[in-house]
Amino acid sequence: SHTPAGARVTVVQREKGNPYTIDPSVPVLQKAADAYERVYGVRPVFTKDGGSIPIVEALARELSVPVVLMGFGLPDENLHAPNEHFHLENFDKGLLTIVEFLKMV
Repeated sequence: SHTPAGARVTVVQREKGNPYTIDPSVPVLQKAADAYERVYGVRPVFTKDGGSIPIVEALARELSVPVVLMGFGLPDENLHAPNEHFHLENFDKGLLTIVEFLKMV
C-alpha cells in the first residue's frame, strides 16, 4: 500500500532466526548484573532490546543453557550508523566487567 506509482515490490523470505528471550531472574543473568555493578558502580536496568543474532536461540535450545549477551555501547554512540563510535572508557570497563563475570561463574 506504500509502493510509489509505477514501482513494484516483491518480498521473498530467504533466511530467518528464531527469537530468544531470557528471564531477568535467571541466576547467571543476575551474576552478569553483579559484574556490571562492581565495575560501573550502578546496577543495570534490564530492557527488552531487539537484535539479529540467529545463533543465540540455537545455542540456548541445543545446549539447554541460558545465553547471556553483554553490551557496553551507549545510545549516543550511534551503533551501525555512519558516525558510529565507541568510547575507550567503555572498552576498558567492558573488559573488566567480563573478567568479573567470568570469575563469578
